[in-house]
Amino acid sequence: MARTVMFFLVVGLFAAAWTEVDSMGNGNMKKAGRLLDDLDANRRLQCRRNRCNDHGRCVFPKARAGVIRCACEGRYSGNNCEIDDSVCGNILHFSPQRTDVNTGASVPAGWIMCYIDENDVAQHSTPCRDLLAGLPIYGDYTGLLGAGGNFGCWHGQSGSQSGPAYAGNSVILNACSNAVQHTAVLAIGSWGPPATSTLGVCIKLPHLQVEV
Repeated sequence: MARTVMFFLVVGLFAAAWTEVDSMGNGNMKKAGRLLDDLDANRRLQCRRNRCNDHGRCVFPKARAGVIRCACEGRYSGNNCEIDDSVCGNILHFSPQRTDVNTGASVPAGWIMCYIDENDVAQHSTPCRDLLAGLPIYGDYTGLLGAGGNFGCWHGQSGSQSGPAYAGNSVILNACSNAVQHTAVLAIGSWGPPATSTLGVCIKLPHLQVEV
C-alpha cells in the first residue's frame, strides 16, 4: 500500500513538473513569435518609408536576415533607384556594374560609370571629354566642370562582358578620379587594338552625392 501511494506521488510530481516545463516552453515560443512579428512589422515600416525615389518599389526577401532593397523600374538603378540610366548622355553607355570583377575596385559614391567600346566605331577617335554630350542637367563636359563636377577616362582591354567592370587595366580604379586623361581616345593603340578596347569614363555628378 505504501509503495502504491509513493508511486502515485512520484507520478503526480513528475506530471506537475512536466506541465510547468511545457508551459515555460510554450511561453518562450510565443515570445519568440512576437519578436519575429515585430521584426517583420519594422521591416514593412522601413519599406513604407523608402519610396525608392518614386522609381521602384521596396522589397525584402522571405528570409528575415535578407537585405531590404529597391526593385527599380525602367531605366533607373542604384540602391534607392536614384540613378537615371540616361545620365551618361547621348553617346556614352551607362554601366550598372559598379565593381570591377577583376580587382574588386568600386565606383565611389556620387560618381557614375560610363563607357564606349569596340562597337562604337564612330567614336573611336573622339577625345574623351567630347563623349560627354547630352548630359542631363549639365549638357556637356564644360557644364559639368562649371557646376563643380568632374570626370576621368581610362583605356582597357574589353573582357568577357561589355563595360569597364569586366575590362582589363583596372579601368574603374584609374578612371574614377578628377581630371584624368580628359583627351584620351579609345583608339590609343598602346594598350590594345580598337577592336578589343573599352574606354571607361567615370563621372562625378554634383547632384548625386549619395552612395549608389
